[in-house]
Amino acid sequence: MIFVDRPDARRVRGLHFFRALIPYVMGTRAGSAVWLSREVDVEPALAWLKERKAAEPGVEWSLFSLVLAAGVRTFARKDQLNTYVHRRALYRRDRIVFSFIVKPNLSEASAETAAKVTFAPEDDARAVARKVQEAVAAARAGKPGLAEPVMDALHRVPGLKSLGIGVYRALDALNLAPSELIRADPLQASAVFANLGSIGLDAPVHHLYEWGSASVFVSVGRIAPRWVPGPDGKPVRRRHLGLTVSVDERIADGIYFAHSAALFQRLLRRP
Repeated sequence: MIFVDRPDARRVRGLHFFRALIPYVMGTRAGSAVWLSREVDVEPALAWLKERKAAEPGVEWSLFSLVLAAGVRTFARKDQLNTYVHRRALYRRDRIVFSFIVKPNLSEASAETAAKVTFAPEDDARAVARKVQEAVAAARAGKPGLAEPVMDALHRVPGLKSLGIGVYRALDALNLAPSELIRADPLQASAVFANLGSIGLDAPVHHLYEWGSASVFVSVGRIAPRWVPGPDGKPVRRRHLGLTVSVDERIADGIYFAHSAALFQRLLRRP
């Protein structure tokens, strides 16, 4: 590597030898993935969203934006989540960046567009909802993402995809990849979110991509009713949201992941 730091992150120094050795033992992101599935009681969150929609109709409040807001607050407070392994070294990003897929309409013929949104650590639920609203509106209006014109140009010329990807990989290995290309790539992100609940699916166990640098993938499933014990011990019907999180275990230890997951669930339960 010519440069120690990268355009989107700084190399983490002073690691304990055990942490520093792990990327040498587990060389790929997919081979280092662990998964956690949870069903989160979202009755208070849905009630809160109902109040916000009535009070601020100009903001497109949604449970998905609330999931992203909980993610922003979790990444802000647990910054080890915002790291990734590159060529056996650990890097911490400068910003919190989430990616997700947008379809202009729910039809098979509708093309998918990747949205990539940068959040400030202090962004609250309202700020996150507005940024998501703007990104979705741009995608539905047919505005191409930053990476799409480049990928379309590579696709149109025979052999150019292999050449372009090969050059990009070589530059990236040397930490010389242009910052604009990294900024345009939706898989160069803190986390990737998939809102499968919007099409009525449960949260699947999703793989981590070797391409890019996302160390976290969050699958958001559908809302389903569950019977749980009430305050008096009698069963009550509560709506739960299914979530499955895939993480690269090389970026932190098990206790850190457990505390991060507990924080995320608390934020989502009580926004």
